[in-house]
Amino acid sequence: MDLSAPAGSSESSAVYDGVSFSARLENAIGGTIVRATIENRGADAIRLTAAIFELETGFAPSAPARFFKHGYQSWSASGGYDVGGSQTHPRDTANFITRVNHQSETTRPSEFPEAQTSELFTIVESGTAAERILAGFIGATTSLSTLTVSSPEKIAARAILDDVTLAPGTHRKIDPLFIATADESAARLAARWADATGRWMNARVSAPFQRGWCSWYHYFHAITEDALRANLKSLEAMRSEFPLDVVQLDDGFQSALGDWDTTNAKFPGGLKKIGGEIRAAGFKAGIWTAPFLAARDSRLMIDHPDWFITRAETGEPVRAGHNANWTTSDDKFAYALDPSNPAFVAHLRHLFKKLTRDFGFSYLKLDFLYAAAASGRRHDPHLTRGETLRHGLEAIRAGAGDDAFILGCGCPIGQAIGVVDGMRIGPDVSPFWGKTASGAGDPSTVYALDAIIARSFMHRRLWLNDPDCLMLRARETRLSADERAALAATIIASGGMLLISDDMSLLDAEAGKLFRAVAKIAEEIDSNAVREPVLALDLMATGDVRGMITETSDGGAIAMILNRGDSPARVQTSDLKLDGGEMVALDLAFDEKIEVFDTIDLPPHSARILRIKR
Repeated sequence: MDLSAPAGSSESSAVYDGVSFSARLENAIGGTIVRATIENRGADAIRLTAAIFELETGFAPSAPARFFKHGYQSWSASGGYDVGGSQTHPRDTANFITRVNHQSETTRPSEFPEAQTSELFTIVESGTAAERILAGFIGATTSLSTLTVSSPEKIAARAILDDVTLAPGTHRKIDPLFIATADESAARLAARWADATGRWMNARVSAPFQRGWCSWYHYFHAITEDALRANLKSLEAMRSEFPLDVVQLDDGFQSALGDWDTTNAKFPGGLKKIGGEIRAAGFKAGIWTAPFLAARDSRLMIDHPDWFITRAETGEPVRAGHNANWTTSDDKFAYALDPSNPAFVAHLRHLFKKLTRDFGFSYLKLDFLYAAAASGRRHDPHLTRGETLRHGLEAIRAGAGDDAFILGCGCPIGQAIGVVDGMRIGPDVSPFWGKTASGAGDPSTVYALDAIIARSFMHRRLWLNDPDCLMLRARETRLSADERAALAATIIASGGMLLISDDMSLLDAEAGKLFRAVAKIAEEIDSNAVREPVLALDLMATGDVRGMITETSDGGAIAMILNRGDSPARVQTSDLKLDGGEMVALDLAFDEKIEVFDTIDLPPHSARILRIKR
C-alpha cells in the first residue's frame, strides 16, 4: 500500500474471498494516520492472523541505516541497531519464559525475525539522508503490534490478531498507524509519537509528582511486618530530612502468589492494619501485587483452575514466571491468568475494591502484567491477547476507582495507556552496577539507566515514568559513591517518579541532604516536562557516554551526561549539541559545582547534572 496521502484524506478498499479490507489515510499531527477496518462479508466465520502494512521509507536498499528497536514491556531493552545487521537474536534460542517476558510472540514468523523487529513503534534513519521516518501504532486497545525493518527501504507494520474469530457480517477495526518524516532528532520524533498516542488513548498524565519509599531493594522477599513498621516510624520521625508521600510494601507479604488479600506468617496483623498504620503516620499506603499470576499452592489456583490461559495441545495452564521464593510447592512456576474470563474479571474488580476501599491502599503497584498477554487458549476466542490484557487492566481500574494511583510494571507498553498513572520504563535497578560475578545476567543498575534514557520521552505524555528506585545507603550495597550518584542523576534528569528503597536506619543527615537536593531538581524537570519532553541526547547511541536534556521555562536547560563504561571518559561540550551558554556541572557524589568550559571529565560509572543558562 502506498501511504503518500494527498491533502486532506484518501480512502481505499479491496475485497478478497469475502473479506473486505478498507483503509482511510488522513494528514494530521505532522504526518499520516492510517485507519483500517476488516469486514467479513462471507457466509462463514474466519480467523484473523494479522493486518500488515508495508511502508516505503524512501531510503535506498543499499543505504547504511539504523532503526530504533523498542522493547515489548517495562523491562525489555530499547535502543538503536543497524538495519541488515545481525540476522539472529539471543532470544531466538532462549527458554519459553524469557520469550513470553520480552516478546509479543514467543516464536516470530520467519519473515518478521526478532533481530529486526521493534514493538509498537520504530524510527529509521540513514546517514545518507536528512530526514528520519517514524512508524508506529498510536492506539493499542485492539492488539499487540510490531514493526520489522529488514532492509532500509521498507517497514512492515503488523497488528497481531491472534487467530481471533470474525463472524459473518461483523467487522474489526485496527488500531491507527501513524507515519511521519522529519529532519528532527530521533528522540524528538519519538516524543511526537508519544504525544499523539497519549492524546489518542486519553493518557493519565495529571497525577502529582510522586515521592516515596519502597521495601524491595533492601529487604526483597525477606520483608516482615516488624521491619516495615520500624521503617515507618523512622520515616515519620525523619519527615523533614526525607519529605515523602508514599510508603509502599512490596513482594513478600502475601499468603501465596495469587492470594493478595491475605498475608503470610511474617505479617500477622494483616493488610487492613498495615494500611491503617501507614495512613496514620501521614503517608499514602502502597502495595505490590502480580494480579495476572498465581502459583499452584494459592487458594485462587486450587479453587479456580478454569481461570487460566491454557496450552491448546495439552490443556495445561501456561507457565509465565519462575521464582522459588513465590511458592512452597515443588512446582516453582507461576501461571498466567485469563482476563477474558468474566468470572476472573469480576474477581479483579472485587479484589482491588477491597484493597483500596476496605484496606486503604491508594497506591497500587501491579507487576508481571505481561502474563495476561501470554500465548495460549483463552476463555473468549473473540479477544486478541492485547484486548485480554486491556480488559484485565480496566477491571482493576474499575475496582480501585479513579482516585487510586496505579503503577504498571512488567507491562506491554501500549495496552496500559489511559489506564495506569505511572509505568516502569526499564528493568530493575540493583545494589550493584553490572552483572553478578557468575555472569548470570541478573537485574543490574547500568541496564536500568540505559532504559531510563531510552524511554525518557514518554514521561508526562503516556503516564508518569517510573525509573525505579533510588538507593542512598553507603552500607550493605555494592554500589560505589559514583555509582549511587549516577543512579540519582539519571533518575532525577528523567523527571520521573522518585522512590527510595533503603533501610532507613542506614541513612544519615548527609543522605537526607542529597535526597532533598535531587528531589528539588527532579520536581523542576517534571514540571518542565509537562510543556517540553525530556529527550535522550542521542536515542540511537550505543556508546558508553549517554545523556538526557530538558528545556527549562527560563530559556535554559538541564542535562545529564552518564559514563556507563568501565574507563574514564572525556567529553567535548561541543559534541553534546547543547546550544551553548554558561554551563555548570553538579557532581552529586561529592556535592560539588564545577564550571564547565570545553571538556567534562567523567570517571567510570559516573554522571554529571548540567545546568545551562542561555
